[in-house]
Amino acid sequence: MWQHLRAGFLWLEEKPAAVVLVAGGATLATALVLASYAGWPRLLTRTEARHSWGWLAVCFVGELIAYLGYVLTIRDMARVDDGPEMDVAASTTTVVAGFGVFAATRSSGGFAVDYWAFRKAGAGKRDAVRRVLALGFLEYAVLGTIALIASVLLYMRLDGHASDWATLPSLLIIPSFALAFWLTSSKRLARLSRTRRSAGRLKHGFSNAVAGAGNVRSLILNPREHGLGVAGNTLYWAGDILCLWAALQLVGGKHISLSALVLAYSGGYVLTRRALPAGGAGIVEAAMTIALVGMGIHIVPALIGVLIYRLFNFWLPIIPALFLLPTIRQLRARFHTAEKEQATTSA
Repeated sequence: MWQHLRAGFLWLEEKPAAVVLVAGGATLATALVLASYAGWPRLLTRTEARHSWGWLAVCFVGELIAYLGYVLTIRDMARVDDGPEMDVAASTTTVVAGFGVFAATRSSGGFAVDYWAFRKAGAGKRDAVRRVLALGFLEYAVLGTIALIASVLLYMRLDGHASDWATLPSLLIIPSFALAFWLTSSKRLARLSRTRRSAGRLKHGFSNAVAGAGNVRSLILNPREHGLGVAGNTLYWAGDILCLWAALQLVGGKHISLSALVLAYSGGYVLTRRALPAGGAGIVEAAMTIALVGMGIHIVPALIGVLIYRLFNFWLPIIPALFLLPTIRQLRARFHTAEKEQATTSA
């Protein structure tokens, strides 16, 4: 069964048009289901009302900020712990390709592009995998911290209010940080991140995860050398949240505090679009709409706002990524060939 799934996955890798159709269909189906639940008369009334279209420019600026932030993040992640230097052009190309997630990588998530970029910069196969994992860990660490702060403000009624079921789950970030710092201490990092070639997949996966967490620890604990990496990732989330906020302002979803918006956003983005196949089309729209409704936004402006946000967050970045598709394909083919030759030589 797994072989058939893998064969289907590889087929999709070379069929970007198929992934476009699947993603578009998933988004449309989700929007129709949610729109039916919200009620078509109310939805049409809201869409036909007068709007301040200048908020669309704010959405665009928000995504540009997110792009800039991730360029800074990926450059610092490449060179942390004596890693390879990645120039601005390479990091920018990687971010554009990764944000236009399925246009560049087809059925894979955007982290596949990061992997090939780290390899091109000079990282080994295993080191590139670990740095890709580190990018994901850093994203969740930064967003989790922001969500924790928002939860505290809401719980103490300093910036709106939310129920305990919405705020208390953010406390999980504390033991998660504690475990990560315990695993990546100087006494354990070298031992836990080292495995033999004959080790199983679980051991390799665990050692790579610990090593990736170690990269994040180095990034966070060396602000003078790698402060731009953490600051860049903060900008990434801030720009994306700004885009969602502006989209809600456009359709009248104004009655939500910043903390509530942050918590709804983080709840709707349990998995980021860069980690999900086809950018999480359909999944993200549903999750984020439900999260906003849970924070007090009416379902009609929540749904329309999320669809506008996803236009800037996911669909528009596909256009520049399409131009990078041949570059990514050639890069992948080159490294596939090199790795096969290396495996043959080793044998």
